[in-house]
Amino acid sequence: MIGKTQKMFIHIYKGAARMSEPTYRNMLRASAGVASSADPRMTQSGFDLLMAALEAFLFSRVHEGLVPDPIGSNKYIRSETHWRDKLPKAGYINSRQHHRIRMLWDHLKRYLPEAKHTDTYFGGIIAKCVGRSTQLYNLTNQEAGHVIDALRDRIGYAVRNQNKAQTPALLPY
Repeated sequence: MIGKTQKMFIHIYKGAARMSEPTYRNMLRASAGVASSADPRMTQSGFDLLMAALEAFLFSRVHEGLVPDPIGSNKYIRSETHWRDKLPKAGYINSRQHHRIRMLWDHLKRYLPEAKHTDTYFGGIIAKCVGRSTQLYNLTNQEAGHVIDALRDRIGYAVRNQNKAQTPALLPY
C-alpha cells in the first residue's frame, strides 16, 4: 500500500494531464495491476511504474499542445523526466527501499564511532548482507530487503547495548 503523499502525486499528474477517468483506470491496471491508487495491493514498484507512465503521458500531451506545461507553475512538477529517471530496473531496488536503507543507515550512525561513518563501512554492511560487493542501486528487491532487515537488527543491537551500559549493575546480596 502506498501513502497519502504518493496518492497526491498521482492525482496531481493525472490532473495536469487532464486525463479522462477511463484512461487513468487503464493506466493504473497496465502499470500497477490495480484499479485504484487506494487499493491495498498497490505496491511501491507499481507506484514507480505508474508515475513514469503518467509523466510520459503528461509531457506527450504538453508537446502536442493539448495541455499547458506545468513546469514553473506547479510546485510538484519540476522536471519532464523526474519519475522516468527514477524508474528502477525490473526486479531491482525501488525508491522506497533506497530511501528506507538511507534512513536506517543515518540512524545507525548515531550509535557508531565517527570513524565508521564512511561509505566503505556502509558498503561492508551491504556486502555482508548480500554476499558480494555492490552499489546500493545494483541491489535486487530481495537483497534490499535483506539490507533493511540487517540494519534494523544492528540498530536494535546498538540500542540494547546502549541501554545495558547505562543501567547500573545490580549487586548480588
